[in-house]
Amino acid sequence: MGAWEGVARLKPQGVTLFATGLSAFLLILIGLPVAMVVLMSLRTGFPGEDVPFTLENFAAVYLTQRTYEVLGNTLFFAVASVAITLLIAVPLVWILMRTDIPLKKTIYVFLTVGIIIPVFLRTIAWILLLSPRIGLLNKWLQELFALSSPPFNLYSLTGMAFVQGVSFVPGAFFMLAAAYRSMDPSLEEAAYTSGVGKLKTFFRINIPITFPAIAAVMVYLFMTGIAVFEVPAIIGLPARILVLSSLIFTSTTPSTGLPEYGLAGAYGAIMLVLGLALAFLYVRLVKQGKKYTVITGRGYRPREIALGRWKWAALVFVFFYLAIEVFIPFVVLLWASLLPYLQLPSAEAVSSLTLKHYIEMPTHVGARPFINTLILMLTVPTLTMILSVLVSWIVIRTQVSFRGFLDTLVFIPHAVPGILMAVGLAYLGLAYRGYFPLYGTILIIVVAHTINWIAYGTRTTNSVMIQVHRELEEAGRVSGASAPRVLGKIVLPLIAAGVLNSWIWIGMLSYREVTMSLTLLTRNNVVISTVVWQFWGSGWIPQVSALGVILILFAAIVVGSVRFALSRIGEIGSAA
Repeated sequence: MGAWEGVARLKPQGVTLFATGLSAFLLILIGLPVAMVVLMSLRTGFPGEDVPFTLENFAAVYLTQRTYEVLGNTLFFAVASVAITLLIAVPLVWILMRTDIPLKKTIYVFLTVGIIIPVFLRTIAWILLLSPRIGLLNKWLQELFALSSPPFNLYSLTGMAFVQGVSFVPGAFFMLAAAYRSMDPSLEEAAYTSGVGKLKTFFRINIPITFPAIAAVMVYLFMTGIAVFEVPAIIGLPARILVLSSLIFTSTTPSTGLPEYGLAGAYGAIMLVLGLALAFLYVRLVKQGKKYTVITGRGYRPREIALGRWKWAALVFVFFYLAIEVFIPFVVLLWASLLPYLQLPSAEAVSSLTLKHYIEMPTHVGARPFINTLILMLTVPTLTMILSVLVSWIVIRTQVSFRGFLDTLVFIPHAVPGILMAVGLAYLGLAYRGYFPLYGTILIIVVAHTINWIAYGTRTTNSVMIQVHRELEEAGRVSGASAPRVLGKIVLPLIAAGVLNSWIWIGMLSYREVTMSLTLLTRNNVVISTVVWQFWGSGWIPQVSALGVILILFAAIVVGSVRFALSRIGEIGSAA
């Protein structure tokens, strides 16, 4: 056995002690909000009241027909959203990963921007288009064809699923991209040589080979569809179409009356069980998918398929999707932001265009939401990546016996819906304010976001850390460097690019997140996303639109700047 192998098997007492402390800290950080959801489901009354445990909330929830109607709505909404996503994402990823379609870099940028644009802004834009009362497209079609009633009504489960399904596509695309990029082209070429057309090859070769990856994405999106809140709240609540997430929110934040945390906990138990079961299934599917190899090794060269006369049809499909994902929502918001009130394009409307709502924005919003949002964008990714690097180092680079438990622990927030984490933290802050004095501050949102994104952070740091060869570390240890010094001087510089990339993404995810921020909202921890929500609730359409345009432009500038910086770094590295 070589010297470095012996070092690799050492289990220093200090490392084990540190791993134990980190595991205990994360168990408290992640476990407490989940425990609060369970606790409040077993109590009635208000947080902090000394009341006995009871099953009254479960009886009120599970013995009511309304609960099963809401559960049916939730399942239909999630299934329909996933179906719409896959109908767009699978052809899209095949076109961009397997063919010679032009403008790929431009399309990638727009797909990335699509992830960053807050879902609630796209939802608001589609309401401005397809609302039966104020929708611009409905009004235009009614005038054009002299229709007595609007042809479209977004306020339905199908309308909700359409908006949500379209918003899932960029995430599904990037999750499926690796599977399609690494596919052995000889499989397709064999089909083409046999005279099989591209479309038939797509259905008979590409989809079956990548089905494990598609199935994993289906489960992931279904798990997300059950938990999402923005679309069901903005479209569903006005139409009195409830799903589990909106029912939990209205139980804790009612428009009239007092909060019912016990009922929210009982409803949350359903979502919690579904989330954990689907997370288990997702992990199993990912492991099963590793058995399917599409890279053959020697002789493998990824080659693009020539689309020929189908190139323009493929471009039309791609840009049709980008239109409904990015361009149309942005143009609608921009148009509405420049008008005193929402109206169809006309000479009169053009003459009334104004920048008034942008100029008055600082007066309407104030400084606090911008400061709080900046705190989130800097603090959340920093805390998340510190924890992620430490967890990944223990899981990937040490021989600590319980590292598997630690890796599973940090994946749990991925299975627990963000709204449940936020409700649990709110109950914790209200019931035990003497021990957890964060309720009403921006710090409680920082905690919620950090818990929520730690699963993403550890998945990305695991993937980059596993690529660093152990010999580099062990050379430092043989030279007498301590474990912390090896981590700081050797491992961190090697994974810095991956950590920075994740830091930026988590910062942008915190920037666009609204569900947890809204659940934990008080007068002192308002952020930009919740300001947009409040403006929309007040019917301030021009102000909502102006703020939405600013948010989208900021996201686009950040994404463009990051891509430009990374491309420059790559060029410098290649030149060196």
